[in-house]
Amino acid sequence: MKKKLKGICYSREKVRKLCLMTKLSLILTFFCLQIQANGFSQRTRLSIKMDNISVKQLFVEIEKRTDLAFVYNTRDVEQLGTLDVDFTNEEIGNILDYCLKGKGINYSIVNNHVVIRKGEQSAPQQKSRVITGKVLDKNTKEPLPGATVKIKGTTIGTAADIDGSFKLTVLEDNKELEITFIGYASQFVTLRADNSVTIYLEPQTSEMEEVVITGFQRREKAVMVGSVSTATTRDLETAGVTTVDKALAGKLAGVYIRSTSGRPGETGKIQIRGINTMTGTTEPLYVLDGMPLQTGEVSGGINNLLTNGIGNIPPENIKSISILKDATAASIYGSRAANGVVVIETKMGEAGQDYISYTGKFGVTMAPKNQFDFMNTTEKIQFERELYDEFHPSYGGRVIQILNKRDNGTISASEAEKQIDDLGKINTDWMKVLYRNAFSHSHNLTLSGGNTKTQYFTSFNYQKAQGTMEENVFQSGGLNMKLSRYVLDNLLLKFNLYSTIKKNQEGQSSMDVFKYATFANPYERPFDENGKYAADMTYRNLTNDITYYSDLNYMDFNILRELRENTLTNNYADIRGQFGVEWTFFKNFRYNGTVVANYTWAHDVDESQPGTYRSWAENWLNPAGGGKILPEYNLGFLKESTGRVFDYTVRNSIEYNNKFAGTHFLQVFFANEFGGRTNYQYNSFNPIYLKEYRIAGYPNWDLVSSKMYDDLKLERFGSSSFAEDRSASFIGSLVYSYDDRYVFNGNIRYDGVDILGSDNQFAPLWSAGVKWNAHSEHFLKPYEDILSRLVVSFGFGYRGSINRSVYPFHSYLLGSTVYDGIVSASDFRFGNPTIKWERKREMNLGLELSLLKGRINMEGRYFNEKITDLLDNLKLSPSVGRVDATVNVGEMSNKGFEYSVRLEVIKNRNILWEIGGNLTKVKNNLDDVYENIIPGIANSVTQNIEGYPTNGWFGYKFSHVNPENGHMMVKAQRKESVVNGSSVTYQFTDEVIDLSTIIQKDLQEKYVPYYIGQLDPKFFGGFNTRLVYKQFELYANFVFATGNKILNFQDRKNGPDGMVDDITASRTNRLCDMQYRWRQYGDITDVPVFRNSVSNYTNYLIDIDLDKGNYLKCNELALTWRAPRAWMQKLSLSTLKATLVAGNLFTITPYRGTDPETQTPFGYPNTRSYTLTFSIGL
Repeated sequence: MKKKLKGICYSREKVRKLCLMTKLSLILTFFCLQIQANGFSQRTRLSIKMDNISVKQLFVEIEKRTDLAFVYNTRDVEQLGTLDVDFTNEEIGNILDYCLKGKGINYSIVNNHVVIRKGEQSAPQQKSRVITGKVLDKNTKEPLPGATVKIKGTTIGTAADIDGSFKLTVLEDNKELEITFIGYASQFVTLRADNSVTIYLEPQTSEMEEVVITGFQRREKAVMVGSVSTATTRDLETAGVTTVDKALAGKLAGVYIRSTSGRPGETGKIQIRGINTMTGTTEPLYVLDGMPLQTGEVSGGINNLLTNGIGNIPPENIKSISILKDATAASIYGSRAANGVVVIETKMGEAGQDYISYTGKFGVTMAPKNQFDFMNTTEKIQFERELYDEFHPSYGGRVIQILNKRDNGTISASEAEKQIDDLGKINTDWMKVLYRNAFSHSHNLTLSGGNTKTQYFTSFNYQKAQGTMEENVFQSGGLNMKLSRYVLDNLLLKFNLYSTIKKNQEGQSSMDVFKYATFANPYERPFDENGKYAADMTYRNLTNDITYYSDLNYMDFNILRELRENTLTNNYADIRGQFGVEWTFFKNFRYNGTVVANYTWAHDVDESQPGTYRSWAENWLNPAGGGKILPEYNLGFLKESTGRVFDYTVRNSIEYNNKFAGTHFLQVFFANEFGGRTNYQYNSFNPIYLKEYRIAGYPNWDLVSSKMYDDLKLERFGSSSFAEDRSASFIGSLVYSYDDRYVFNGNIRYDGVDILGSDNQFAPLWSAGVKWNAHSEHFLKPYEDILSRLVVSFGFGYRGSINRSVYPFHSYLLGSTVYDGIVSASDFRFGNPTIKWERKREMNLGLELSLLKGRINMEGRYFNEKITDLLDNLKLSPSVGRVDATVNVGEMSNKGFEYSVRLEVIKNRNILWEIGGNLTKVKNNLDDVYENIIPGIANSVTQNIEGYPTNGWFGYKFSHVNPENGHMMVKAQRKESVVNGSSVTYQFTDEVIDLSTIIQKDLQEKYVPYYIGQLDPKFFGGFNTRLVYKQFELYANFVFATGNKILNFQDRKNGPDGMVDDITASRTNRLCDMQYRWRQYGDITDVPVFRNSVSNYTNYLIDIDLDKGNYLKCNELALTWRAPRAWMQKLSLSTLKATLVAGNLFTITPYRGTDPETQTPFGYPNTRSYTLTFSIGL
């Protein structure tokens, strides 16, 4: 029997109302904060009993116990005297009627606000009306969702919805509305008899309303002198990455951000206006919601990608990021600001804007490819045949091994050729075996909102990402909460909670995986014909296989087995709590008190399976057994390390703000700050480990002979350390502005730390700056449509830094050796009791220009920095009793400029096309350091030499390969001494020398290398474009750097054996160019002759070992679709959009290494990625 289905049909308007009710219900379910915009009325009940209480105190008490807010004139209420109240479960209306009876005071309740007015007669309720309207952009006529509409002079208001509409209940005597929106000039509208109004806001071209966040204060940009670059949510929202720093790459002038690895979750390296130290860190100070993030090591073994604090902040939670670059802006942070300051402000809920949003990112990162021109199997077999014919090595690749067996009579010639033919059938691409396309997804759920008294913001985030390397998975999750509440009209309490957990797991091998994928012979294979792990007999040096010690060799190496059976797991957890009090007293004074505490825990678990090569190579018996052990001792191992950090900062400040006589603005700020940090680290090692059972243990010590016992490194079995840092600071700041035209800023900070010598623990650091807002001059006002902004600024001041790894006292590292009952030290470090701050003096000159109502915006700055008292390592005479000392004797300088431009090429109702870019030049020089002459030997590492930039390269210049003998011929500077009276000087002449045969003594005494470049780029920047057409937006961001040199890829030096002869290096795969090496008299080539012994030239740096580090990278290409407003209105949504982002799309570079951005020929590579982002808001 058929049943007739019955249903209920709702109108579209009812469905829309149901969606709205569902939205409100969700908010109430998640938070239970009792923030109900319209739920209170005169029927709200309250129990209260108090004696001799003033009427004002009564209002405060009612506010505490309900969500009502009182609006009144303080002078009127303070004259009402005191009274006794005793009510039980009474309605608010009755309580107010009783308390205000006969006092000439009227009240009304509108939208949870109790408005108190002086009147002749008692009138508990006034007539009200509902004002409706829209808030639109004056130029484009587009709605401005989120615009604030409130009754002038009160906190009563509402926010415009998705189509710019608003509805607000006002009283009869409310005559004017105030409308505000970020990026637009505020407007006041007089209410007339008509209850409907349309408001047009004009985009802001003046900087007066813009606010700069310094972490200590919020300052209007018009009165801020320092050099500050700011990025907003708009700059971050299109990025497909999940870390804040990488999303900023190329977008801010003076800020060089480069990726150091393609490992998932890895943070980038940020450098602001060059390098400022030779011995300390170059990372800037990070400030989160006004308070500094912790720095320093958590656990010695843990990966930096986990412990970098900036990596804990999802980009979706960021409201703005301000980069403080010069002393005038950053000296308020004193000793921690030498490398600049990154100030991060996270989002906060807003009154009347309850909001739920979800953002999901789903991505794929492409596997790397072997971009080097290595031989295939056919070429490698022929190459090994040639080497065998020429050198007849006793050991080498598989072909050489087979040919040796043939000539030794172990196998026949036909069997040898058959085995070689079988090798020719294999052509393994090891990149495809060891790397994969890696998938990732991340999710961020945000809930925010509030009323005029309470605002909240909560965010949940989760990320899971595969690494492109096999057996690598990264996960992270976090909960961030912010809550603020006005407990009194002038007292605001704020509480922030940030929490993060991370886990990174990856397979481990004693062999570099990327290097193996590059150099492993193509005729080797991961699995044999039976599907079992195949042994690689050529990547490792197995020469002992033909000696007496062959039984001690490890013969079963397989890289896949290593990655799957050896695992490193990094665990990380961080929780940060921040509590603040903001109290406004008298008229213009404000007190801020903030306490932040941070606890971090990190734990590494390194598991090595019995029988693996890694367990064999890193066995605990190796120090006593010469690095070779029998298989029965290959029992795996378990290493664990734990780190705990607790740090805190307490800050108290008083601020005075006042604008008087119409033209004078004064801001005075005083603060004191103190903090500390403790770090505890512990690690252990178990030399026996059964991974499948998770059983760890120690060996039978009876099997260890006394001689072996003496040779063992017993400190490897465990160690611990404890460190504590403390600091204190006193801070002052002054801002004065006359008529918004002439501005002065001054800062002073008195910093002290616990690790400096007693005489130098505290140091004053200060800055001063002036600014001329020329566009505010009266004679330029007629031209403001053309000249929207013209600002000239100048700043001068000092910042400082300290290297916390250098101590004023001697230190000992206690080991495992006990002598005569006393634990002896395994290391001793001399202290320096006179150590002091490194001081950075700087000057900054700036020009800002905006034309055609902000359609053209340009900014240029010149900076000149001098770092004195630079810590340098001095070499001492042996008679002193120590070989070196770290002292404040150096000087360094940075000079340069930065320039940025933004153009609105097209801007109308349907189309917006913007173009922006920035360029920075930094010239670094070591003005006075200990190493003041070019080194006698050219090493393959950067060096710090007086008169040259930090991290300079010094080497010989390639001339040619001698066609007669195949030797490497290079140019060097011959050194000749010239005696002038009592002084000796040197003259240098170019000379071509044979670097293959010259002895080191002659090279060092008679010649010096050339300066051939620097590691850090001289120029860097980026450019971008944004094209918006109706619901679609196309965005592209490019980053570039130039002016530096990087070690390039060399198959001999970068191979698994390092600096060896070419015959040994040819055991693994080689570049195809090696087939064209010099082989006979008259050969013209740039590849020198091969030898059985190491050639001298392999030990030295030659200019052809470096490549230009220039690159232009398409860092980001994004296409965004936003749902039409009509859709969102029907669906009761505030946001609905999707973005497809391509990252690392292409790179143009002459560099022959993996990636010029990472500045290394090898490492975890950055590859192309694609991310689909979906965002929805209710």
